[in-house]
Amino acid sequence: MSDEDNKVPMDTTNVSPAEAEDLVGAEQANPQVESAPAAEAAPSADDWHDKYLRLFAEFDNYRKRSARDFGELVRNAERDLIADLTEVLDNFGRALDTDHKGESVAEFAKGMSLIRDQFWTALSKRGLERMETVGNPFDPGQHDAMVRMPSNEYDEGVVMQEVSPGYRLGNKVLKYARVVVSQGKGETGSENGRTTAREGEAPAEPFDGK
Repeated sequence: MSDEDNKVPMDTTNVSPAEAEDLVGAEQANPQVESAPAAEAAPSADDWHDKYLRLFAEFDNYRKRSARDFGELVRNAERDLIADLTEVLDNFGRALDTDHKGESVAEFAKGMSLIRDQFWTALSKRGLERMETVGNPFDPGQHDAMVRMPSNEYDEGVVMQEVSPGYRLGNKVLKYARVVVSQGKGETGSENGRTTAREGEAPAEPFDGK
């Protein structure tokens, strides 16, 4: 049904023909139009400024809270580690304070070995790992090459001896392993039980990792 069908007929009772004609003309000239709802006012600059200040304050509080929580986590980890290390320290103290008369060197060494194992347990359970070096290819990201030597057992570029162990914590290297790297097979002679280069051959040479 159209709007024209819904229109209520104009009451022209007691209206002269001339007046009725004027009223109809006025209605046609000014049809009724439904008023649109008033649009919401756009946020002002002050509104945006207030929102920015609130967001900034919330983020600043979050940043401070996160830093505080992380610091507490680190302190708890430090406390746990130090507590375990005090046990190792106490055992060292007892070992040094004890009268070792009548105790053999082997027995004393065994006691020191047990304390060392306790110390290693305190570190390894927190993720510390000792690197495997001998027999593995030289890796400048983990190894510090001290020297390069001939070897009939290991191929060129393979670690043939560990001078000092290396350690990592997770994926991070804490201490590089100091190693001797094989330069491949070479003719060597023996002198007093020590391997030496033959006459005219260069002895073991420093290795720069290249």
